[in-house]
Amino acid sequence: MRTTFEKMGLQGHPDENQLLLALEGELTPEESATIDRHLGSCWECRARSHELQRGILAFVEYREKRYLPSLAPPPHDFGDFPRQLRISAGDRQGQATLVRIWRRLLALLLPPSQLRWAAAIATIMVIVLIWTQILNPPPISATELLTRAAAFQNPDPPQGGGRPVRTARQKLRISDGRNRIVLREFQWTIGDRIESVRWSQETDLSMWKSPLTAEGFASWRESGSTKKDNVTRSGELWTLDTNTMEGAIKKASLVVRAKDFHPVAQHILFADNQRLDFEELSFEIVPQITSRHELESHQIAQNAAPKSAPVRPEIPVNLSETEVAVRYLMFSNKWDLDEELQISRSPSDVIVAGTASSSDRYESIRAALGQLPNVRTALTAPRAGVTPATAIPSRGKTTSAGPVPLLRDVLDRSFPVSEERRVFIDRVLSASDTALSHAWVLKRLAGRYNEEEESLLSSESRAKVTEMVRAHVQLLRTANEGLDPLINLLPTSPVRNANGSEDWRTTIATLFNGVQQQDSLVASLVAGTQANGQDVQAASQNLRNVNRAIQVLLERLEEDISALK
Repeated sequence: MRTTFEKMGLQGHPDENQLLLALEGELTPEESATIDRHLGSCWECRARSHELQRGILAFVEYREKRYLPSLAPPPHDFGDFPRQLRISAGDRQGQATLVRIWRRLLALLLPPSQLRWAAAIATIMVIVLIWTQILNPPPISATELLTRAAAFQNPDPPQGGGRPVRTARQKLRISDGRNRIVLREFQWTIGDRIESVRWSQETDLSMWKSPLTAEGFASWRESGSTKKDNVTRSGELWTLDTNTMEGAIKKASLVVRAKDFHPVAQHILFADNQRLDFEELSFEIVPQITSRHELESHQIAQNAAPKSAPVRPEIPVNLSETEVAVRYLMFSNKWDLDEELQISRSPSDVIVAGTASSSDRYESIRAALGQLPNVRTALTAPRAGVTPATAIPSRGKTTSAGPVPLLRDVLDRSFPVSEERRVFIDRVLSASDTALSHAWVLKRLAGRYNEEEESLLSSESRAKVTEMVRAHVQLLRTANEGLDPLINLLPTSPVRNANGSEDWRTTIATLFNGVQQQDSLVASLVAGTQANGQDVQAASQNLRNVNRAIQVLLERLEEDISALK
């Protein structure tokens, strides 16, 4: 450099590299004075120097106004920043050397007569920055993503103390893709170990007890020996997809914000293709109240703050749960037994329709169902002088004069007094009707709640369905026992063993057929209807066999229901 300046005479001009060094203040005072004197008398070099300044200004303006605002904000706790800066500076010494070499190569390659080379260099740098930082951001590894996300959710405590203990609070919406949704709230002390981060292997969302954390995702990811990661960016979100070939979970995804790596969503796919989806509804880090004085200060601040209506996230209505609530209400009031009402669904609510058995019952049902959310009634009151159909329509059984009962001789001998005979027949027919009514309700419940529909219910709703089935089974057993006096009057004959069934739903279907057949036989024996060409011996034998089969099925059904607890 000294040799160059010694050779520079009155007609000599500094090259672009010397002008750039002068602008950067990297020349000695003597060299800077020589450049300044020359620029004061040389319009050509002064114009070249101004061109360099404009190129540098364009770069600085882009950096300050466009590039730096697009970067993520600094972490909440950056007391360790100086040490990290020294490490980063050491890593970039090699890059700084390459930059200086590149600048000198350009100075050698470009001729002195090119006056706009600096502006071109600045333009190239701007294009490179836009491409690498905005249009095509540099790739990030799965480990780095999880590390930065974990640091955001649970940063290290400040060095040296002096700041209050803080608590992270997180609220999640968890769904299983089948309209079942639960809300969960979690909290942990900043800087301490987060409890229950390890994932459960249960697919039932009601059993899930872990918050949405990068630490939990990393713990599952590291538990497998074979895994495949894929990190992608879409807009303002980074997504980490991890697939495994072993374990109860075969795939999981973590979604974080690009600006601060804050986890906002998570998706888990189990080996049986069941899934759980997690969405963060809120996340905040607040000072932890540890003393009475802090509690009072917190309450004063809360009272002074302007009140605003709480924001409630929209949660899709689970109509399966609503329908169970409707059926359980009708069961509790014994409306499912003697009211012929239809329960159906629309896209947004459960509809209860039909004609009530009386005006009073109509008002009672409307008032009770009106207390349930997402329930719409389409009921009608009975018209004057018209008796609506009941849940079990009459089958024409009567004790008045008419068809001759198959068991007339036995009844005449057993009950010589006509009034006693009439009371006995009415009691038997009523027991058979009641048993059939409960069998109808059981059939509807078993048909409505197959295994797939039952899996959509919460544990509380499943317990209600089980309670309804158990109660009707017990009532059916009591009603069936009311037929024992009639069975004892029948001629003795061998009883055929009942066949087994696979599960409680199949048992109920078989039970309903048996109760229906029994009701027909009782009517033919004591009321003279529905004989279907049978004589008293055949009808008696069939009734004994069916009645015994019903008893066996009821016993088996009670055992199956007890196992559902």
